[in-house]
Amino acid sequence: MIPSFLGPMLGYMAVSSYTPGPGNILAMETTTRFGWREGRVLIAGICTGYLCVQTLCALALYGLDTVLSPVLPVLRYLGAAYLVWLAVHMMRGSSDGGGEERRRPTFREGFLLQLVNVKIYFYIMTLLSAYLIPHIHSLPALLLAGVGVVAFGSSACLTWAFLGLKLQRACRNHQTMIDRVLGLFLLYCAWGIARS
Repeated sequence: MIPSFLGPMLGYMAVSSYTPGPGNILAMETTTRFGWREGRVLIAGICTGYLCVQTLCALALYGLDTVLSPVLPVLRYLGAAYLVWLAVHMMRGSSDGGGEERRRPTFREGFLLQLVNVKIYFYIMTLLSAYLIPHIHSLPALLLAGVGVVAFGSSACLTWAFLGLKLQRACRNHQTMIDRVLGLFLLYCAWGIARS
């Protein structure tokens, strides 16, 4: 028998994971500009960062709530500042002569994005506290469920990256405009994070 919370939980996960966010936007922009071969390093960083945040949140909510709660306000402003830096970097890179001038994507860039991506923290904390912790009573089982959550979120990142690959040829002629629009989306994300 399928648990009654599974449908609403999957709906929440789909909306939160597949809507535009810093990781998804950066994955799409990177594969549009550099292709899969070079972009996969950054995407691996995003997915690994996601796993670290998932594990940290699971541990915090399972019994170490005093560790994460004081850090969230600091992470909010660090995350917003990092998103502003990424947005400016993205928009400036396009005006400096195109994708070949921009520094190649790195694992560290994707990993750090997720560590300061407050959207992920709020998403995971809500998911854990509303759907998983009331039904999973052991830490190993909770961490195992977290692997599924990370796989779901990583599939969203990969979907956006694939979209970037499919649009790559069409975007080459409009790269400057696309970089500026995506940069504005990141600025909007930063504003939303700082405001929350």
